[in-house]
Amino acid sequence: MTFIKGINRYIISNSPSKEQMKIVEKGLEDHNKKFPSGELDIPTPDISLVLRDPHGNIIGGVITSMLTGIMHLEVLWIEEDYRDRGLGKALILQAEKIGRAKGYPASQTWTFSFQAPNFYQRIGYKVVGIFDGYTEGITEYILLKNFRTDHLISHVDIEMEVGFSISEDASEASMKILNDGLRKYVKTHVGEIRSKNPGIKIELVLKNNDDHIIGGLMAYTTLKAVHLVLLWIDENHRNQGHGKELLETAEAIAVEHGCISGLINVLSYQSPVFFRHHGYEVFGVSDGYPDSIKEYFLKKRF
Repeated sequence: MTFIKGINRYIISNSPSKEQMKIVEKGLEDHNKKFPSGELDIPTPDISLVLRDPHGNIIGGVITSMLTGIMHLEVLWIEEDYRDRGLGKALILQAEKIGRAKGYPASQTWTFSFQAPNFYQRIGYKVVGIFDGYTEGITEYILLKNFRTDHLISHVDIEMEVGFSISEDASEASMKILNDGLRKYVKTHVGEIRSKNPGIKIELVLKNNDDHIIGGLMAYTTLKAVHLVLLWIDENHRNQGHGKELLETAEAIAVEHGCISGLINVLSYQSPVFFRHHGYEVFGVSDGYPDSIKEYFLKKRF
């Protein structure tokens, strides 16, 4: 399906090919590289730790990525029978120890209200934002531990139970166990809600009248919220209303699929002001990045 907009006969298509979306992604990547730490603006798989029981079975682990010079905790999972024994704490602190050795100034994570916001706060993380735009009262916390200023718990203060071990392991089989474990946990808590409100991917490309791609947008919906992943307009076509057209088109698609809110997180050298001009309000700020870069978290009610 194609949406034809009236601005200079430019066309927004919501059925782009993979090759077309790669052009959009490359455009944003090239833009970000012009700024301090911009070359680090692509999530890079970084630290992968697994927790094994005395028999060598994987019963938990943590996966992190590096983004814009800090550590992001992507996955933390402990098998249900082994929770509340300090093992999750040991995993996170070991990941932080490795991250600090790499020179990262901070660690950041997102966690749903039914997951572990209290756990992270007990080990030194501070809440920098809470998103309340999901269905049925579900909220999501954004937490930050700044290694330069926040209280750090020493890894040597953690005593592991005899026979349990933590090791670096990024093998495909091990990563599947961790990701499957976390997915099962989330499904247990919100699987029925998600089945009633299935998410979709939104991919848009903007073409000029010569059929050249000059912009695009990528987003996904979950729990009746649409999360904008990227928005890019070619430098020669900015300040002409195209970004607004792409954003409004994506929002309209999201509303058609039952979304009640929008969510976006952008770095200070990107476009927080643009989104504020179009109805988004800041609900959190992260200042753990290098080069005085900040990350803004914005939301909009539909």
